[in-house]
Amino acid sequence: MSTQLESKHFYKTGDTVQHLTGPIGTVVEGLSLYAVVRWDDGRQEEVDQLDPAITVLERASRES
Repeated sequence: MSTQLESKHFYKTGDTVQHLTGPIGTVVEGLSLYAVVRWDDGRQEEVDQLDPAITVLERASRES
């Protein structure tokens, strides 16, 4: 049995992310090609999945 590693640059709804320049935000919608991030300053931004400038700090908890 193998284990697949998750990319720190693929964003799922509920993840906490940080931009390379410092801002922290929450993914409010994670889709296959892009995600919508609400940054701590209140603005929302559509970002490409796998954007190397944004890293997942904490994964959203999985619903059981």
